[in-house]
Amino acid sequence: MQKRKLIKTALCVTVLASSVLMPVQAQQTFKLTIASSHPTSLPWVGLMSTLFVPEVNKRVEALGKGYKIDWKESYGGQLYKMNATLSSVGSGIADIGWVFASLEASKMPLTQFGTVTPFATGDVRTILQVANEMNEKVPALKAEWDRNNMVFLGASGVDTYHLFTKTPINTYADLNGKKISAPGAVGVWLRGSGAVPVDGSLTSYYTDIQTGVSEGTISISTGILPNKIYEVAPFVTTVDIGALYNGGMAMNKDSFNALPPEIRKIVKDVGLEYSRVLGDTLMQRYEAALKAIGEQGAKQAVPVKIAPMAQGEREKWAKTMPNITADWVKANASRGPAAQILKTYMEELRKRGAKPLRDWDKEL
Repeated sequence: MQKRKLIKTALCVTVLASSVLMPVQAQQTFKLTIASSHPTSLPWVGLMSTLFVPEVNKRVEALGKGYKIDWKESYGGQLYKMNATLSSVGSGIADIGWVFASLEASKMPLTQFGTVTPFATGDVRTILQVANEMNEKVPALKAEWDRNNMVFLGASGVDTYHLFTKTPINTYADLNGKKISAPGAVGVWLRGSGAVPVDGSLTSYYTDIQTGVSEGTISISTGILPNKIYEVAPFVTTVDIGALYNGGMAMNKDSFNALPPEIRKIVKDVGLEYSRVLGDTLMQRYEAALKAIGEQGAKQAVPVKIAPMAQGEREKWAKTMPNITADWVKANASRGPAAQILKTYMEELRKRGAKPLRDWDKEL
């Protein structure tokens, strides 16, 4: 009896000692791959690494539950190219990635509402605010991400679009007959101009212009500068066609659902923070990028020349363009509330002070 008591006491002491030595929370590590088709020199990619990843880590650690995320970061097309952003995140090649929705009009037709409303506003901050709200509140937009096995995290966009060409474009009429590079659905902005759109992106423009595949591009200063496209397209015509919502960060739905609820919330919250900071960053970098293009291209064989398109020519471009919005609404009538999405977008922009050069929603 005494021996049995001694054994029981010894076991209790051993269990007590073990509980003291063991950590309060066992560490649980989640392995996630975050990727992009474009390099970190572009702000919407760079912030994935410098803001999103560390901020998620910080908030996960602050939970105090022993969670940890082991990240693999693969940017600049290491895992997939510009034409595979949607499928690569949806299939799980990357757990989190930047999705270039402007190239995915067939799979995400309703998400193109910003693309079919050029000359709306040059303030990308306003556009991203509205896009984030709409992706949260409009079921048809949420459904497009869901159908592609993704969870939307935060909108991305770009600063206002200008023309970067091999020869000067002084008037709207000068576009007639020119081959102009543009990403996917952005090519519709050339309808009515006589220009020929050539599909491409910032990763292909330099070679396309250099080899004669195109004669210039509709693009953005913050993307032209790091890719040095001004070397082959030295004539910059500041048109201010408008800033653009072009997709955003998204997470593979299966990977998202495998995370604990508190980490899922952190990922979504930081996704919106990424979007807000991106808007501020783009507005800060836009003027600096345009200035740097002029300075860095001043001594090249054909010096960079930056000149604004006259307001009358801008208006001619905006008002001569066929009603691409009505065409888009008609084409998507069977896919969801395209007309209502368009009206909501334009109304929300105007509420925030935007003054569109053309009120597309009032022409439906």
